[in-house]
Amino acid sequence: MYAELVCRSNFSFLRGASHPEELVATAARLGLPALALTDGDGLYGVVKAHLAAREHGLKLLLGTELTLTDGPPVVVYAMNAGGYANMCRLVSASRMAHPKGQTGLPWREVAERSEGLLALLPHPAPLEQVAGLAEAFPGRFHVGLCRTLSAGDGPREAKAEALARALGVPLCAHNDVHVHHRRRQPLQDVLTAIRHKTTVDKAGTRLMPNAERTLKSPHEMARLFHDRPEALERTLEIASRCHATLEDLRYHFSEEDLPPGLTAMGHLRGLTEEGLTVRYPAGVPPEVRKQVEHELKLIEALDFPGYFLALWDIVRFARSRGILCQGRGSAANSVVCYALQLTAIDPVRMGLLFERFLSMERKEPPDIDVDFEHERREEVLQYVYEKHGRHRAGMVCEFICYRGRLALREVGKSLGLSLDQVDRLSKVAAASGFDVTPEVLVEAGLSAFDRRVRQTLTLAKEMEGFPRHVSIHVGGFVITREPLVDLIPVENAAMKGRTVIQWEKDDTNALGVLKVDLLALGMLTAVSKCLAFIREHFGRELSLATIPAEDPKVYDMLCEADTVGVFQIESRAQMNMLPRLKPRTFYDLVIEIALIRPGPIVGNMVHPYLRRRNGEEVPTYPTDEVRAILEKTLGVPLFQEQAMKLAMVAAGFTAGEADGLRRALGHKRAEQLLEPYRLRFVAGGVKRGYPSPYMEELFEQFRGFAHYGFPESHSASFALIAYASSWLKCHYPQAFTAALLNSQPMGFYAPHTLVADARRHGVEVRPVDVRFSGWDCTLEEGGALRLGLRMVRGLGEAAGRRVAASRGEGYTCLADVARRTRIPRHELTRLALAGALASLCGSRRQALWEIQALGPLDADDLFFGMPMDGTQVALPPMSVAERVSADYETVGLSLEKHPLELLRPALRKRGAVSAEGLQRVSSGRRVAVGGMLICRQRPPTAKGMCFLSLEDETGIANLVVPPDVYERSRRDIHGALFLVGEGILERSGKVLNVKTQWIHALEGAVG
Repeated sequence: MYAELVCRSNFSFLRGASHPEELVATAARLGLPALALTDGDGLYGVVKAHLAAREHGLKLLLGTELTLTDGPPVVVYAMNAGGYANMCRLVSASRMAHPKGQTGLPWREVAERSEGLLALLPHPAPLEQVAGLAEAFPGRFHVGLCRTLSAGDGPREAKAEALARALGVPLCAHNDVHVHHRRRQPLQDVLTAIRHKTTVDKAGTRLMPNAERTLKSPHEMARLFHDRPEALERTLEIASRCHATLEDLRYHFSEEDLPPGLTAMGHLRGLTEEGLTVRYPAGVPPEVRKQVEHELKLIEALDFPGYFLALWDIVRFARSRGILCQGRGSAANSVVCYALQLTAIDPVRMGLLFERFLSMERKEPPDIDVDFEHERREEVLQYVYEKHGRHRAGMVCEFICYRGRLALREVGKSLGLSLDQVDRLSKVAAASGFDVTPEVLVEAGLSAFDRRVRQTLTLAKEMEGFPRHVSIHVGGFVITREPLVDLIPVENAAMKGRTVIQWEKDDTNALGVLKVDLLALGMLTAVSKCLAFIREHFGRELSLATIPAEDPKVYDMLCEADTVGVFQIESRAQMNMLPRLKPRTFYDLVIEIALIRPGPIVGNMVHPYLRRRNGEEVPTYPTDEVRAILEKTLGVPLFQEQAMKLAMVAAGFTAGEADGLRRALGHKRAEQLLEPYRLRFVAGGVKRGYPSPYMEELFEQFRGFAHYGFPESHSASFALIAYASSWLKCHYPQAFTAALLNSQPMGFYAPHTLVADARRHGVEVRPVDVRFSGWDCTLEEGGALRLGLRMVRGLGEAAGRRVAASRGEGYTCLADVARRTRIPRHELTRLALAGALASLCGSRRQALWEIQALGPLDADDLFFGMPMDGTQVALPPMSVAERVSADYETVGLSLEKHPLELLRPALRKRGAVSAEGLQRVSSGRRVAVGGMLICRQRPPTAKGMCFLSLEDETGIANLVVPPDVYERSRRDIHGALFLVGEGILERSGKVLNVKTQWIHALEGAVG
């Protein structure tokens, strides 16, 4: 028998060429009793390997290869829990002592933390470099012996034997595994070339000479080491001495700052009671009291009170700083979260299912997502670091993986394709999942028979999903009672002031490590800024909680699909749905947000719901129990909570089993995992008297949730922000638009679309002007919106704020601006091109002329900013088209004219109508329409259909492009800014779409 002790996965980043799961599965198939994953200076893939090893019944050794600053790399293995903690500390020290991506420790530091660790020197090294390290591992140090069937094996083995004899330690066989199977070696060569920034052809000796660094069976290793059986037996001895496992990992959430004499649970109970009096000033309803007691008992039994206290503290800090925040996700199913003001939805009134959030049977960590203003979230993150210390708090990492175009580009370059070939191949292949027909290759100007092109597609497909580098999770934080570095290695992030753990969110969830999700939401920033505008300019004090509810004018606006800029309901699909659903209440908005999701669409739930809402179909319910669950969604199961309740009521599932169904629906292998549930679900329903076809139909609708399930609590939380942003747009469009512009980048639409929409709503928008503009967009007398200097592309924030701060009583001329602001000439030029100096100079060209006539703009120059040439030249004025083009180039929008006004003559020649003109065209008539492409979507659930939004001077026209038309016009659709399409107008109530039969770039369009 033989255990493999040196094995790299693809979490060694461009070294190993196999997933941890592939290595474990192959080791089990080959009959290996144990496997060690020894990626370099990290435990990134160990959880995935652990879960796979548990599934296959294989013993996994916890190990890593440490880089030494004064010696050769050494592999260490954890013998017990103490050894695992020391290994995590060593990896953390190696990573934290260097910038991101660099590692290294002095050997003495490894020696000081050798307790509980075994060491293996994978390759021989000079005696003087390893003697001291070997002494630090008495009876626990080994010299590795690797036979790769290549030149150099003999001398290397002789060195290893001599070193082992000198140190008095045994030899141990290993295969220096980099791939799980020989067929993966070509990809390993490509990874090596990428790492060295060269091509496979030029990599030379940096490539492995053969495909022998792969997992081998005990029989194959016995034949390879027939003359050294003791070296193979040593691997089993090492494996038998290593008992550390992730199963023994014990995690405790931090419980700091408790009031004297109170436990964490007691403090949580007290805060919950205080919150209930605020939420229910007239008295806590009996059903709420019952639910609170149920939740608190479960929180105590699962030992989660510290988790809730930490989140309460974080939210309290944010609100004390005036930072808007709101919890969402399954946390909104909890009355405790509602009482602690982590969420804003009353789950009892909404009838939400608590087991979707927390379950004794599941015993998984609760998932509470809290959104903060995206521009101020960093304040919250740094508070967590300061409060708990970096030794007890770290952000969850995220692995950025090779996908689509990136995989194609990297593989193509390493195989020697030219950059032009790589670009063309990546454009046509990424969208089709690497399955590219010869015809498409020829259309892209590539040979369908070029071996390198075909190999690029094959290897890029293999590399899809390989980790490329470590990044930061969007907001996940792990906070611990014990030192974090005893549980999970920690390293520096690229972003200043951030440290991250080496596990991603799925890893922490799998091992029961709690994380808090502190997320950034751009709309909260915009809402906060809008409320500040309203307070300053209209004298009205509002908050998210005090915005008037159920305003009919808001719902009138939504029924007209007037939602450009509104949170969650501004997409093309949402705008199509709003006039059909006609929301009149908050719960209608909850359904609207949930309905336009891949799950309901795939599950064929959208049209049945609309038919029933419009009275075209009467919902029926087999029992009153089912009616109670589905009546509010007219008999159509739209939410995960409804699927869980139906499983419990109709099929007899326990709460834990129902949540297992919910998790299976959201798993990447949903189709395989759901099958056992189907039989159980249908059989349970039939046993309770439900017809088998009805249960089958319900379960098929559940399949639509696969990968895209939407909890009702999540939809309700988002609906609150959607309603708030709708109300602000309806009643204060100028403040709302200014806030959106000041919060960019965010949202669905570019600034020019936001501004055009505001002007259609009667908002006066004034241009960027150094005499009046601040850095941000502002409101002026009469409610006019003044564009800010932030809109000028190429103008730095520091320069823009200096222009505003130096203005004083006003600028008199361009030279005055230059002298007082002292900004560089190139930034003055950006202001001139944007027209921001026109009020001082008369025109953009005149401003550019005067800038060139200025003296030196070096701060210490005697003639700084003084006009040096008074020559007057009659400069030709810019045409309207030139000014509009310059506006879009420098500001991203034009207040003078929309580009389509200039292109309208060309469109009239084609017989095209405007977006507004579509309203006067009868349904079923053939029509042409053109505009500037502002939105292009081709969702995977649309069966190849592409959806385009074209903006002109009158509004937005929507085009539906069938698959055949898309294929014919793909180059124009993806490459042109101005398009014109012709097809049949389809009208459904107030929803208009042009189902195109052809679409082309608008000839003559410039800019």
